[in-house]
Amino acid sequence: MSGLSHRKDVEFLEGCNPALVERNADEFQRLRDMLAEVDEPAERAEKRTHWKSEGSQHYEARVAEARKLLTSMAEGYGQASSTLRAYAWALESAKGYYSAGKENEQALADLIGTKGTAVTRKAQDAEPMRQWEDMRATTGVLDFFAELTMDVDDIKDAANQLHDAAGGCFHLAKTTEKEARDICVHGMKQAYDLLPEFRMGFIDRVDIVSAIAAMRREAQEASDNPLTHLPGSGPKHDYVAETGSSPVSPTLSDIRTRLAHLPDAKDAYWNPPSTDKEKAAWIAANKEIIQAAATNSGLPADMVAGIAWQEIAGQPGFLDDITDTIREQADAPWGLSPVSPENLPWRLGGTPDETSFGPIAIQVRRGAEVLGYDPDNLTDLQRSVVEESLQDPGQNIFIASGYLAQLKAESEFADVPPQEMTSAQYQELAARYNGGPYWESGKAQTYGHNFDRDLDHAREALR
Repeated sequence: MSGLSHRKDVEFLEGCNPALVERNADEFQRLRDMLAEVDEPAERAEKRTHWKSEGSQHYEARVAEARKLLTSMAEGYGQASSTLRAYAWALESAKGYYSAGKENEQALADLIGTKGTAVTRKAQDAEPMRQWEDMRATTGVLDFFAELTMDVDDIKDAANQLHDAAGGCFHLAKTTEKEARDICVHGMKQAYDLLPEFRMGFIDRVDIVSAIAAMRREAQEASDNPLTHLPGSGPKHDYVAETGSSPVSPTLSDIRTRLAHLPDAKDAYWNPPSTDKEKAAWIAANKEIIQAAATNSGLPADMVAGIAWQEIAGQPGFLDDITDTIREQADAPWGLSPVSPENLPWRLGGTPDETSFGPIAIQVRRGAEVLGYDPDNLTDLQRSVVEESLQDPGQNIFIASGYLAQLKAESEFADVPPQEMTSAQYQELAARYNGGPYWESGKAQTYGHNFDRDLDHAREALR
């Protein structure tokens, strides 16, 4: 099967976002440009300062050394920027091949569906290419059909063609991304090697900016410089350590600290708002939190309030808990097999990671990403913390705002400041919130139109 791959080989591309990779490239370019701007006053300090004393030679040596550090760091960040940008372009191509593969795969699934129905959990979970490979074989190892002796000759040629087309597209996606990733990793290693290595041994990190008042003033004065943050993004936050296996991530800890200085949020776990009057009352009661969360994420407050208006009239929180429990049971080896969680009836269908929690409904996976966890490797304790945070109305507002900021960073208007966002951009961001990668679908577009229709109500409630 040379030149063919299966969807499982490249399904990680679902979670890859070229726009966010390019946004990171922009961030490295910003740092490079900021360092390049600093070089001009550093050059004046080195070459245009003339004085003689016992310490002048030390001064000249230190300034020259500092300029070399600036040059190396600027070169390293510039290299990182160009390397990531090239990978983003290749990733876009790989995702295009992947989408083409999925289209052929879906056509294959539809064709297979004319011949039988999956009757085992193993068959339900198998991708269409595997299903067809099993169907055309004589062994039927997946036990995919109720009748393994059925005649498939009439679809064999078409199915083989779709199978090979899907496999070929998946293989192109795999090789395109892999080759680009190898080049990217090599380029990032080169960029890293250009950066100076600062060693502190076992000394704990010291927050110098917080400790020295003069540096805090300098940081405040520099905050107006466009090079201190990407256009359209929120304010820069302090250094954030890796989450690792910690149950409470640094991002979540920061959210909880900010909430400690704000009024308590209004809860709607048992009885969510159902009328416009009740929704307006909920937003008005939580407006200080909405405004703080929006500022923290670099968004207009009415954008967050408008999404809240659309979401807070959903099902009560206890029904989310029930849905999550049933999905987890279906996903467990000892659970409701042979029914997979995706094949559960009605609104129960879906994976545990797709369960939404909180007044502004956020899926567990998205919440984990916003809070800095690895959604593919959540510990049971981390998952519990994420769910609890989503169900807390104050934390939920901050997480929803953070997710909106991520979606904005993926859009064509990522660099538009919050106060300059247009009505069309508001509406697109709402559609992205509802549809994710499928934000251009009819359902997501309808959500965007409803958001726009009700936005004035949300704005009035914020006043």
